[in-house]
Amino acid sequence: MRTLFLSSSGLNEKTTALFWQYIRKEPINTKAIMVPSAAVGNDNAREGIIVCVERLMSMGIPLNNILIYNLTYLLSNGYKRTYSDYVRNIPVQFRLMSAPELNQYDIIVFCGGNAQTLLKEMNRTGFSDPLKQAIEKGLVYLGISAGSMIAAGNFVDGLSYLSNPLIAHAENEYPCGEIDNDDLIELADGQTVLIRGERKEIIC
Repeated sequence: MRTLFLSSSGLNEKTTALFWQYIRKEPINTKAIMVPSAAVGNDNAREGIIVCVERLMSMGIPLNNILIYNLTYLLSNGYKRTYSDYVRNIPVQFRLMSAPELNQYDIIVFCGGNAQTLLKEMNRTGFSDPLKQAIEKGLVYLGISAGSMIAAGNFVDGLSYLSNPLIAHAENEYPCGEIDNDDLIELADGQTVLIRGERKEIIC
């Protein structure tokens, strides 16, 4: 069953507890993929990568259990290798991961930054396809800011797990509870959209 946490600024105490209920593993045994590709535009954005790693570690996930998977290192989908075609065993950080490979991990985390940059890299590399397959097989998705926006209705070529457009870091909280319309969601820091199967709700 698909499970996605779309947050504005990361999980709070309440949503972290719920998160671990769905992971069903101790944090020390949890394996995570962290995608920092939204935050590579400038140093202010890159600071968010540091925060993202710190938050995962503060949740109890060991650093050596976190795979940093930067999509900007991957070749474009359909590109035919030339002078590197003799290389047979490409390290996983530098090639497109398959759905079964993704499902060897428990969670995938998309950090904040520029949502358009992140989505461009997702579509350039073709990463959306194996990602969606892995999510349906149980890989838990955690979006932070831009990572949440690409899973919502902000872009016609996004992941589209939520039909509502989503704005992160809003000043006012959107009403908590089940989402029963396609209206714009202004998500305040501390709020999270939980998608569990076909059910979608805002947790405060």
